[in-house]
Amino acid sequence: MTSILISPEGHSAERRAELAPRRLATLDGATIGLLGNSKLNADAILGAIGELLAERYGLETIVARTKPSFSLPAPAAIVDELAAKCQVVIAGVGD
Repeated sequence: MTSILISPEGHSAERRAELAPRRLATLDGATIGLLGNSKLNADAILGAIGELLAERYGLETIVARTKPSFSLPAPAAIVDELAAKCQVVIAGVGD
């Protein structure tokens, strides 16, 4: 009989990114990204935050996206889009 050793360590594809510089003195004129994790209420909570920010600041626009799965990182296409379009991104969870 052959024995098999299975490692519990797992593997992940690590993607390094630099943090954006903290350069905004105000949100006036900014494009805000909202990234939901696809759990119940995440989009509703983020939508309410977006509305509050829009009332308080002269936002350019809001870009709302939702991850396809709460248990996985956001797809690179969504991350890249938010990074290219937005000065600020708020990620939220629900439940």
